[in-house]
Formats: sequence, C-alpha cells, structure tokens
Amino acid sequence: MPSPDVNRLQVVGPAGTGACGRMFRARDESGRELAVKILNPSAVNPALLEETARRFEEGGWPSGVLEELGADYHGKQLLRITRFLADDVDGESVPRSLQHRLARFPGDDSWPVVLEILRALAAMHDRQVAHGNLKPGNVFFDDDGKVVLTDWALGNMPGVQTLEYTDAILYQPPEQLRDPSGYVREKGYRWDVFAFGVLAYRLITGAFPRCTETFDEVAPAPGVTRREGIAANLKSIAKMIEGKPEITWPDAPANPLESAYREHIERCLSFNPALRPANAGAVLRLFEADEKAISEEQLRESLLDQHRRARRSAWRAHVVGGVMAGVALVFSLMWTIKTKELDAEERGRRNDIARLESERKVAETMRSDSDGVLDRERKELQYQKDLWLARLEASRATGDHLFTWAMEKGQRKLPPLDGREHRLKRLESYFEEFISRTEGVESLKEERARVRLQLAEVSLGRGDPKVAAERLKEALASSSDLPAGPDLDLRLATDRLLLALLLQDRNDPEADAAFVTARQSLEAVPQASVDADRVQQLLAVLDFHESKLLAAEGKDDAALNQLHRATQSLSKLSEQRPDATVLRSELASCFLDSATILDAIGEMGSAREVRAQASEELLDLLKKEPGNLDLRQELAGCYGGMAEAAYLSGDMGSASSMSGAAVKLLEELMAQQPDRSETRSMLAGQYGLMAGILRDRGETKAARKHLDDGILLVEQIAVSESSDPTAKYRLAWLLWQKGRMVGADGARAQEIELETRAADIVRKLLASDDSGVLRAEQVRRSFGYILGDLGHAAQLADKPELAQAAFGEAVAVWTQLNRERPQNEEYEEGLAWCQQRLKEL
Repeated sequence: MPSPDVNRLQVVGPAGTGACGRMFRARDESGRELAVKILNPSAVNPALLEETARRFEEGGWPSGVLEELGADYHGKQLLRITRFLADDVDGESVPRSLQHRLARFPGDDSWPVVLEILRALAAMHDRQVAHGNLKPGNVFFDDDGKVVLTDWALGNMPGVQTLEYTDAILYQPPEQLRDPSGYVREKGYRWDVFAFGVLAYRLITGAFPRCTETFDEVAPAPGVTRREGIAANLKSIAKMIEGKPEITWPDAPANPLESAYREHIERCLSFNPALRPANAGAVLRLFEADEKAISEEQLRESLLDQHRRARRSAWRAHVVGGVMAGVALVFSLMWTIKTKELDAEERGRRNDIARLESERKVAETMRSDSDGVLDRERKELQYQKDLWLARLEASRATGDHLFTWAMEKGQRKLPPLDGREHRLKRLESYFEEFISRTEGVESLKEERARVRLQLAEVSLGRGDPKVAAERLKEALASSSDLPAGPDLDLRLATDRLLLALLLQDRNDPEADAAFVTARQSLEAVPQASVDADRVQQLLAVLDFHESKLLAAEGKDDAALNQLHRATQSLSKLSEQRPDATVLRSELASCFLDSATILDAIGEMGSAREVRAQASEELLDLLKKEPGNLDLRQELAGCYGGMAEAAYLSGDMGSASSMSGAAVKLLEELMAQQPDRSETRSMLAGQYGLMAGILRDRGETKAARKHLDDGILLVEQIAVSESSDPTAKYRLAWLLWQKGRMVGADGARAQEIELETRAADIVRKLLASDDSGVLRAEQVRRSFGYILGDLGHAAQLADKPELAQAAFGEAVAVWTQLNRERPQNEEYEEGLAWCQQRLKEL
C-alpha cells in the first residue's frame, strides 16, 4: 500500500486519544470523511501492523473489517487512515461504535449483533489475521448499520514497549495477559474466540461472565471510550479470572437454539485453549449447524402436523360420503315407492314387479363393487401398518447401535465421535423429555424402558456415579418391558461393571459391593449366545480393577493372584485378536499394576521383568498409533520404573540408560503439552533419579542442577490443596534428596529447612483424604527416612529439641510399619537406628 499524502487532506480537528495514539477527523479532496490515527511508536508494533494489512490487501478486504485507505508504518509519523464512522447528534459528532451503543444491550438486537461480530471475526481469521484487541470500542457500524471491526493487532501485542490501561484486557484470556508474544505463534485465533465469548455474554446479559463486579468498576461507561487513572497488573487480572472457573447465566434460554448458542459460548470461555474452537470460523460453523438442525426439526414437526391433518381430513371425507350415500339411498327408496304407486296405476302389478327386480340386481352389483373397494382399502391399511412396524423395529436396532457408538470413546467396530460431553448432554435432555411426554402411554412402555436404560448409560458416560446408580436401578425395575435375551443380560452386566469402575474412581465405599454384583451378572451371561471374547475381556477388566481395591487394603498376595488371572485372560485374547489395540492397552496396564505391587513387597527383580513386558506391549501399540501421547507417557513410566529398580539393585549402567530413555520421552511430551501435570511430575522424578546417579559419580554440581530442575517442575503443580497427591509426594521426595546433598557439603541450616519442608508435605499428605491414591505404606516408609535424616541434621547442628521431636516421630512411624509388616529387615533396622539416636539425646 503506497504511503498517503497527508498534506492533501483537510484536518477538521481532534477526534479522541487512545492508549496507542491520537485520532483526527479529516476530509479528502472529494469531501469524504476520514479518520487519521497517529500511532505512538513505543505503543505499537509497526512490522506486525504492516504484515496484517498486507494479508488483508492481498486477499481482498473481507466483509466486516474496516478497510485501511492509507497507512505509513515507516515514516517519522506512524499513521493509519480509515473512514470516519460517526453521526452528528445535536451538533456533536458521536462515533458509531458499539461502546457508544452499549446501553441498548441486552435487547432484541443482542443475538443479531453477536452473530454479525462472529461473521466479521471469522472473515479476519480466514485471511490468517487474528484481531487480538477485541472490545466494544473496536466494533463499529457502517452506513448500512452492519458491523465492521477495527484497531486489530494493537494494545497488548508482542514487541510493544509501553502499554497503558485499556478495557480490551477485560476481554482477553489469561494466557494473553501473561504472554502476548503468543500472538505470533498462531495463538491469537483462540484468544479472539475467548474475547468473542466475553463480548457475546456481555451483549446478551449486560454483565461480564467472570469478575463482573470488579470489571464494571474499571470498564468505561456506555458512550465513554476510556477510563483514566487506572494502572492494571495483567498477571494479577489473569489470576483473578482463573479464580472464577464457573460460567452461570442469569436467566433461562428463550428457545432451544439460544440454549445451543450458549453452550458454544461457554466453550469459547474455557481457560484451556485446546478446549476452545480453533478459530472464529469453527465457532460460526457450530452456530450454523445448530441453526440448521433446529430448522430441520421444526420442518419435520411441520410435515408431521400436515400428515396428521391430512389423515383427519380423509377420515372426515369418508364419514361425510357415508352420510350422503345414506341420504341418497333414503331419497331413492322414497322415489321408488312413489314410482311403484304410479306404475301400479298405469301399467299394473306385473310391470311393477319387473321394475323392482331390475332395481334389485342393480343394487346388488353396486354393493359388490363397494365391498371390493373396502376390501382393497383394508389390505392397503394392513400393509402400511406392517411396513411401519418393520421400520420401527429396524429403527430400534439402529438406535441401539448408534447409541452404543455415541456412548463409547472408542467402539470396537466404529471410529470415535468428537464432542462427546456436548453430545451426552443433548442425549440426556432428549431422553428426559421423551419420558415426560409419553408417561402413561401404555403402547410406548417398551420404548420408555429402553430410554431409561439409555439414560443410565448416559450418566455412566458422563462420569456421575450417584445419578447413574439411581437411573440404573429404575432401568432394572422396568427391564421386564424389554425383549429378554442374552444380549440384554450382557448389556445390563456391562452397565453394572461400568458403575463399579466409576465408584472405584471416586473412592466410594460402595465400590466393593458393586464389583460383587457386576461379577455375578457377568458370570450369569450365557457365553455360547453372545460374544464370548467380550465377556472374557470384561471379566479380566473386573479382575484388574478389583485387584486395586485389594492392594489398597494391603492384601498384596490376593491382588497379585487376581492380576495374574486378568493377565492370562488378556494375553490369550490379544493373541487371538492381534488387531485389538484396546486389549493390548489393558494388558500393559495389568503388567504395570503388577510391577507396582511387586515393588511394594520388595520383589524388585520381578517388578523389573514385568515392566519390561509392559514396555513391549506399549511399543507394539505405538507402532499402530505413533501419535498417541498417552501411550508415550506410559512407556516413559515403564522406563522410569525399570531405571529405579536398576538403581536400587546397584546396576548404575542400566539405571542411567533407562532413565535417559524416560527423560527423552518425557521432555518430548513436555514440548507438546507443557501444562500436563502428570508429565511434569514424572519428569521431575527422573531428574531426581539422575541426580542420585550423578551424585554417586561425584558430579555434585550437575546433580544439584537436576534436583533444582525437578523441584521447579513439580512445585508449580503441587502448591494447591486440590493438586494431585502424587505431585506433592514427588516434591517432598526431591526436597529430601536436595537436603541430604547440601547436608553432605556442610550446609546444615539449609538441610534442616529442606527436610522440614519435605516432612510437612508428607505429614499433610498422610492426614488428607487423598492419601488413598498412593500406597500409604510407601509414603510412611519415606516419611520415616525423612524424619530420621532431619533428626540427624538437627543433632549435628546442635538443635536437641528439634532432633528429639524428629527422632520421636520417626520411631512412631517405624513402629507402625513393623506392626503392619512384621519381620521386615528394613523396617526393623530403621526402628533400631532411630531408637538408638533418641537414647543418645
């Protein structure tokens, strides 16, 4: 775009001042009203502005974006020229911006304006330009009243040296507030999706979706473009927004279409960028798909109404025809009588008899024809009835098949469906409405029973065990209305197993009884009449998960036996069906759980062999699904466990090799999913293991760096009360390791500080309700060692009170461990050592 000749413009006067510069009102030689914006060089990124304008210009300025009529991003004065959109009201120029019309919302135009903004934003994204500065003051209306967007790539952008407060930050997602440089890494599209969600919510409700009381105080009032004297800390604002995760609406949606729109806006407002639609075009397609679906549903209902009216009209026509025929017959008889009387007078009785005989034959012929028509109509109606019954039965079978597909994340014969949570909510709403509308209709009792079972399965799919248990009880009560058979038995048994798994996942005490019920139901299914492999697979899954309950209760031998039975079944099935990925995944999980139990009972060598088997299964899976990040993480966990076993057995070469392989996999996963807490925790653990290996080699400096890196990784996810207990345990373990290392260098005060912090974390973990997620025995064992080291450090630092308290608590911990697992050499030695130290004090 050539640089504009500003000298040829007639400047009328100033039109306002913003965070990025000043704006003037001007006219060109033809008298056209223009807006000339002089930009502050330190508040903008000229290269970014030029690049976005070039993309618009090359592809043709999209509809809904205010066209640049001229710009200069290299001169002494940075400027941008556009049309001046304003109205003269009582002698004053009032900009035609959404900020100056904000008092009209919410109102009848709320949704139309929201959709216009979305289409304009989608057109920008189609030209590969993200706005990044969306707010009411940057949404204008042209001469035809259509929305146009302006001032893109301004404000909180990469490369900006000074940033004054502007209400655009009230619409920006937390990740943009913390790091605006993501704009050039293609993150700006999802930022715009979030900003659109905030703006749409405000136009529909008149409030902000989050922190509205605070934001209302700092947002410009309708008709005012800026609020002076405000200094904003963007990171504090991001943290405040993240403290309000829930989105609530002040009123119910007016219709099903608005309900669907609101669900998409809630998705746009997600804190996780990956859960938002990829860009505005994706949001627009979701809106259009809902509009089309609801329009088709309305059209379908309209056609059904027409069909019903036509049938009623046809029935009335038949009734009227019958009545008219009766009337005609009455008149015919009266006429015949009169004719007979006349004929008797004129021709005599003989002619009358002949005429009556002739009329009788005609009447019999008409009656025969009428009977034929009625018979054909009866056959046609019966045919239609049989046809619709057949279609209904086929529809039931298809519905069950599609319902199974919609419920499962990965159905064995069909590809997975996307948008599962949204789909389940729709199914639940539809089924509940069906039951309420057909209550009392006896002919639909089988359909209601089927829907009650499907509602229970929807609750299972959504992960709500309490609602699922209640609905499954209702479904079982009405299951007698369904066609009995082995398929129904298998379906009900599967649902009972899913309920048991859900209860176990929530640490519900009802899980034990649920597993017993599920086993009885599965064992009662006649395998000769169903998919026997499927039944065996479900029983193996039941054994696998029930073994976790046994392990949590300390029944390690029983848990191992049950895991062995599950492993045998899954191994046999996977050999028979090498294409079944899900079987190999379950088999790998069995191996990993077996290794965890073997670790706990001191069978390190066996645990290492089992993890090697698990890694083989996972490598086979990765050949089929090379992009599966979950499988890569499980494989890294295998390598990490094998490295720990090798380290404990003194095989430093294998430990270093396997830990290096685990670190490589986990660092690759971190690059792809930096916010995944489980990956960060596992990588921190491997850094701690590598630190131990390096320390044993005498490389103390490198070992300490690994420990610091590990602590930094896991500390960010372990600070909150609701965080994963595994991450908290990992942090305590790393702090303890670092404390021992600095203590070896003579830094006693730092050692005591680190080990005290580690002990506090483990103490709180053991006292919390989440400690059941970890093996309590393993945590208490580590606690005993931490307390012992803390007491020893305090003794060397001449702090007898702290030393006595630490050794006393350590004695209590080792005493409990010896009581739970008597004649354990390690536990006996730990207790004896702490008791001896306590006596010395």
